[in-house]
Amino acid sequence: MSLLFQSFAIAACALWLMRAAGLGAVTAGLLAAGLHAAGFSIFLHRLVWWIDDVKTPPWYAWCVEVLYAAYGTGCFVAAFMALPAMAIWAALRLSVGTTWSALDVLAGPLFLGWALGLYGSTAGRLWARVRRVEVFIDDLPEAFDGFRIAQWSDVHCGPYLPRWVLSRWVEATRALAPDVVCLTGDLITTGEGYVDDVGWFAAQLKAPHGVFACMGNHDYFQTETAVVDALLGAGVRLQRNRGETLTRGDAALWIGGLDDHFSKRDRLDEALATAPAGATRVLLSHDPRHWQSLCDAGVELSLSGHTHAGQIGLPWPLERLNLYRVVHRWSDGLYTEGGRALYVSRGLGITGVPSRIFMWPEIALIVLRRRVSTR
Repeated sequence: MSLLFQSFAIAACALWLMRAAGLGAVTAGLLAAGLHAAGFSIFLHRLVWWIDDVKTPPWYAWCVEVLYAAYGTGCFVAAFMALPAMAIWAALRLSVGTTWSALDVLAGPLFLGWALGLYGSTAGRLWARVRRVEVFIDDLPEAFDGFRIAQWSDVHCGPYLPRWVLSRWVEATRALAPDVVCLTGDLITTGEGYVDDVGWFAAQLKAPHGVFACMGNHDYFQTETAVVDALLGAGVRLQRNRGETLTRGDAALWIGGLDDHFSKRDRLDEALATAPAGATRVLLSHDPRHWQSLCDAGVELSLSGHTHAGQIGLPWPLERLNLYRVVHRWSDGLYTEGGRALYVSRGLGITGVPSRIFMWPEIALIVLRRRVSTR
């Protein structure tokens, strides 16, 4: 499948070499494949050996890896446009004939794909959007009607995320005046080279009821306690199979968190045991694929991330048609079922391919609303 996505770029390069340099088909094909492989070498190296134990020089990340990422992402995106374009061209050649060559047909999708790849690898992954969502909860205490939760997820601190970008996101979050900030995991990618960035941004986030967090799978990749130490050092209320109760008068709102499911550290029963009877429960759980078990346990609102909404997808109003949707249906946004709600954040950072196309990074502002139960 990967070779199919890359074949259009190789074919276009070979056709161009045949036209521009007069090379034979075999020579042009081998040279094009070699150039393409060279273009993918650094890209694949980052995908396979993504271990950030030491900081990468900014010039290398931005002037080398980002350009290769733009090229690789562009080839991937272009394939979805090139395949139907080539099918239409072949049909026209058989039916009415056409003066267009295969290179003419491939040029448009490839240049558009590379333009999207360049955008997605630069501005497209750094410009965070604020998504405002109202969540209606049965019998939410009146004192918490309008309670505002700002959610950060999947920051993935690393070589592509300078502190000036984190600072802008912090300022945007503060401007929302949330009652509480929730971090739903994957704050680094792997290793400990950028853990200091986690502590730095976490200490900048402020809210009247504090900053809560749960752990994600990447927070344990090539490290054990570094993220935990960074969060606790920043004053974050880290919830690892536990929770805390917020009160307004006699009203109670419980905010808890599960530890990482990937490494089998999550204990739902332990977490819910810390919730007082009758309190509305908000649970931070990095991976949304286990929402059904949270519904069965009666959790009113679950906040998750993990998916990045695939990082690549179609724009509004088809944003739920994204790459993660191939894996699981709970990929992006708000879902409701039987009076329970799940919000899946697209996250702020990237992993794997350092690019986002139409699935822009987000800061979620979730406003709780009271709904009188009819049951």
